[in-house]
Amino acid sequence: MKGLFCNIDDSVFFWNRDIPEGKAGELIDQYVDVMAGTGTTVLLCCTNARRTNYRSAVWDAYWDGYNPSGPDNQPFLAPVPRDEVAGIRKWIGNTLKVHQQGIDYPGRMIERCRHDGISPWITLRMNDCHYNNIPDHPFHGSFWKKNPQFARKNAPGYFATCLDYAHLEVRDFFKALIAETLDRYDIDGLELDFMRECFLFSAGKESEGAAILTAWMREVHQLVRDAATKRGHPIHLGVRAPSRPETASDLGIDAVTWAKEGLIDMLVVTPRWATVEFDMPLEQWRSLLGNANVTLAGGLEILYRPLPGGSASPVTPELAKGAAVSVLSRGADAVYLFNYFQDADPNARWSVPVYQKTLKTMTSLDALLKQPRTIGITYRDITAPGETYHAPLPAKGKEIVLPMRLGPIPDDRGRCELLLEFAPLDGRPIGTPIVLVNGKACEVCSDATAGNGHRSMSFHVPIAMLAGAKVQEIKIVGKDAAATAYQVDRMEMSLQELGDN
Repeated sequence: MKGLFCNIDDSVFFWNRDIPEGKAGELIDQYVDVMAGTGTTVLLCCTNARRTNYRSAVWDAYWDGYNPSGPDNQPFLAPVPRDEVAGIRKWIGNTLKVHQQGIDYPGRMIERCRHDGISPWITLRMNDCHYNNIPDHPFHGSFWKKNPQFARKNAPGYFATCLDYAHLEVRDFFKALIAETLDRYDIDGLELDFMRECFLFSAGKESEGAAILTAWMREVHQLVRDAATKRGHPIHLGVRAPSRPETASDLGIDAVTWAKEGLIDMLVVTPRWATVEFDMPLEQWRSLLGNANVTLAGGLEILYRPLPGGSASPVTPELAKGAAVSVLSRGADAVYLFNYFQDADPNARWSVPVYQKTLKTMTSLDALLKQPRTIGITYRDITAPGETYHAPLPAKGKEIVLPMRLGPIPDDRGRCELLLEFAPLDGRPIGTPIVLVNGKACEVCSDATAGNGHRSMSFHVPIAMLAGAKVQEIKIVGKDAAATAYQVDRMEMSLQELGDN
């Protein structure tokens, strides 16, 4: 499978629009039509978190227990923070409106995908844990609320109350939703999203859990095969997993074994949420997968956060294209977008024409290489219990060396700029450094100091300095022995004027 994969969040359609009487189906069609204009090959419609956005027979629907005519303090809404009630009412109310208008949301999405020539998939979140700090929040379904004994053990923090797949009851709970999905919807593929969330077992029990989960995946694979036979056409099975093979394995997500056994047809490797990654080891994944007949996709998140705990911003089109070049040039078969919402997007805020043009370039590495792109240094936001990891930024020292992978570099055209952001250390002013790329000094293009003492500098990098190197080495040193240490909080390289725009 090639092209562009786009995951549609289970609630974004309902949060971002009004749904007048009789217009639900038309609005869903319009949503899919916009995606068709992006060149999307596969549209993955998410149907659940801890409830479903359609009238399920085996799970609670989002609107179960909600009275649209009732007050803001009705029992369903009482646990919701008061400043969030209006938004929750719109979201839940819209799911109910679509249902009351006789529209099955996933079914209508699938129907319009086929009309527009897009392959329709459903993606299921396998352990979503939003609102865990509010146990009575209406987001949570009755199974989670009534069965605290099935939560993970010895696992403090945000993921503490994720469900533990070591319990048969938990596996059966999700299996029931899978079976209903396959029976109810004529799809080309089903994805199990283990990145919402990837903490599936009690801390310290992940190794034992791997065997349990693999055995369960064999059962799910059989369900998919049976559904394909019934439908008379292939149905693919995909999963989302952490960006590093060792992290996935240490969490009990043995995706390589699943691929080699033929249990899955697509593997998406990805960060979780905090930031897009520019340095995922797709080559390592490809080597581990060997001859397995599986599509390997690189997952792109919508947020850009250079260092842990730092501020985040939505990716720009240039950053998104830089990340797409990274995954495709390092061995992925396809780009996979998560939370890249379209109109009225509260994150990216791209206009629809920019959105469609940007996504369309991601269907082809050749097209991407002609486009302006930016590559940043970020970090991976998921580690397994006991795993040691040090984020590349902030980087401190009198001499700092950082590697960057830019993807294929044009031989004789384009220009490149390197952006560095320095933070003050111990209240001392930030001196002007020497910056070398692959051993050659670069000239300063711009220099600015912010009110908080941070200093941003950009440097001109001749394209000839980059040619022939898969990994670019950036070195930052003081001009003399008396120079103070530096702290780098941000580093980006931007390639411009590469070809046709």
